Amino acid sequence: MMQPPIFIINMDGCEDRWQTTYTRLQEVGLDASRFSATNGKQLPESEVATWYDQEANLQRYHRHLTPGEIGCYISHYRIYEKVVNENLPYALVLEDDLHIEDSLAPLLALIPDLKGWDMIKLSDNRANPFIDTRALNEQFTLGNYKKVPNGTQGYLISLAGAKKLLNRKPFYRPVDVDLQFHGEIGLRVVGIKPYPVSEDISFESEIAILNKGQHSGRSTFTRNAKHRIRLFLQRQFRSATLKDIL
Repeated sequence: MMQPPIFIINMDGCEDRWQTTYTRLQEVGLDASRFSATNGKQLPESEVATWYDQEANLQRYHRHLTPGEIGCYISHYRIYEKVVNENLPYALVLEDDLHIEDSLAPLLALIPDLKGWDMIKLSDNRANPFIDTRALNEQFTLGNYKKVPNGTQGYLISLAGAKKLLNRKPFYRPVDVDLQFHGEIGLRVVGIKPYPVSEDISFESEIAILNKGQHSGRSTFTRNAKHRIRLFLQRQFRSATLKDIL
């Protein structure tokens, strides 16, 4: 099987997590590359300002972003840049605190037959339902969403999708929340169930560790209400049209 490039986002100093995930991928017949994560705490304010729009955050999101969230977004964004710069048809993006099912390899074998997609979600810790579904075979089902899963543990990104996501800079929401606002950039998002990737609760995410104690918890009723209204309106629309993908 021709596998896509697989990038595992891993923080420097936490290479044991990379090794654990890499070993598991090898067990299911896949190979991967380590992608060094950006530590938001180590970025100078001048560089943060080139990535993160504080004014837009104040106007369009319900709370400020933490250094961990900023670093996480930059890490994913730099993978999108790599996909575009190297003209990769698509790539699999994984974080390093994962449980990976044996089904990942046979799922990836189906991807070349799909067309017109920008992102395929392979994980969801909240069991968001599909709206429309199509059977890919006896094992896997393709579907679209009204409520796009907000995790970034595992997903496929196409060249076309990466180009769209590069338009997000400077960003003002967390990367997983931005993916839920797919309509803003015409991002065509689908998922394949049963998901082959899930969060490994035996690990504490490095992003979660970096975020500890960072959120002020201070917001306003108006900021919260505006964000919820925008999210509600986005969820009135399907994340993709399946007939355009199969």
